[in-house]
Amino acid sequence: MTTFGELLEKSKDAIVKRWLKMALQSYSKEAVVAFAREKDPFANPVGHALRIGTEGAFESLRTGMESEEAANHLEEVIKIRAVQEFSPSQAVDVVFELKDAIRAELGNAVADAKIATELTEFERRIDRVALVGFDIFVRCREQLYELRVNEAKRRVSWVIKKMNERGEGPESDPDESTTSNGTNVRREGPQ
Repeated sequence: MTTFGELLEKSKDAIVKRWLKMALQSYSKEAVVAFAREKDPFANPVGHALRIGTEGAFESLRTGMESEEAANHLEEVIKIRAVQEFSPSQAVDVVFELKDAIRAELGNAVADAKIATELTEFERRIDRVALVGFDIFVRCREQLYELRVNEAKRRVSWVIKKMNERGEGPESDPDESTTSNGTNVRREGPQ
């Protein structure tokens, strides 16, 4: 009788290949062709991240490592998807697609009660990886929005500085403000 672990070992290349193919389906047909064709990680960072991430995550799960370890392999994939404006569900769905890839590759073997029980436990581990992946996605989005806010602040600061240099903008005196007609009014605080 073949064990679930043996089935995963025997089918690992096919499972990872199917998982990668499923993950690529969230991109346009042109992108999928480019991602699949170009192996250079610098010319094709998305395809490279997907290839390396899916292989590493599957191997981590298969060998019994913690969910965080498997999610770390997918971190680059999730970061890229966060920048590409995928929704949270679309970005993390790549993790859940592993379940479908495993079931498709193992076929009728999952009908065996012992295999089905072990598969259910394995799928729970995949769910935990997805939860860690969601945390990664949220952290990346927060960093992205923080960068955008800081860039906007920097631009506004630069514009105000340039206006002040020309004598066109509000003065930098915190006790002075500009009225709607453009005159400066000195604020008086409590005496």
